[in-house]
Amino acid sequence: MARGSCPCSESAQYAACQKRWKAQVNSRDLRSSQGRHQYKWLLLSTIAVMTGMAVPEPIDTTHISYSVVAVLLTQVMLRNEQAPRLAELIYRGLGGLAVISLWIWLLTPAARIYSGVPIAMSWSVLVGWSTVRLIRRLAREPHVDGNVLMGATAGYLHIGLTAALVMSAVETIQPGSFTTSEHLAITPESVQNAASAFSEVNYFAFSCLTTVGFGDISPALPLSRMLSVATSVIGPLYIAAVMGILIGRYSNCLREESKP
Repeated sequence: MARGSCPCSESAQYAACQKRWKAQVNSRDLRSSQGRHQYKWLLLSTIAVMTGMAVPEPIDTTHISYSVVAVLLTQVMLRNEQAPRLAELIYRGLGGLAVISLWIWLLTPAARIYSGVPIAMSWSVLVGWSTVRLIRRLAREPHVDGNVLMGATAGYLHIGLTAALVMSAVETIQPGSFTTSEHLAITPESVQNAASAFSEVNYFAFSCLTTVGFGDISPALPLSRMLSVATSVIGPLYIAAVMGILIGRYSNCLREESKP
């Protein structure tokens, strides 16, 4: 039922209908307000991952933060009660699979190069699916406030973080996928002791996402080059989609406030 309208015309029925309608609107606004506060936690967990990238030593907490992000996305933030039950179970199970594959990859010796395949596939699907859900959730928000902007920012950063994780996995699958300006490969000796090497790959992923391209790190193999191109394309597309939604919502809010 649209805001400001009620189908009942009789006086007694109209009053009862108006009361029920206001209760529904208040309940919906309350749920929306509670959901918007979750955007803060999503952004904070994302910042924790990026902090781990900036300070990879002596204690690397990046993988713990990645796990928190996956659990928060699939079990709390982006659950869709209106989605088919099977799709919802698959989505929530995918979050668990992504966390398990992350830790298997972390604890597996780098010599077992194919341990990076599950993490690359599971996280690509997870964040791609989560990004679509996040955009739909942002489109349903009745008002644009700081919390909604935090959610939109977190979604953009998640794309960069996932690209960084997938590129790091590709580096273990195909050592030498990324090289520095001195043509030195960023090949780690082991996954467990590769925090500094993967930090460089993470930096390169965000360079691709923002289409900056400093040139100090470059992809050297076909798979890493395609990942770089895909990241550079997805970043601007996300910004265009989310900005269109937020500007449209903000314009609607201004029109409603200007009505007498």
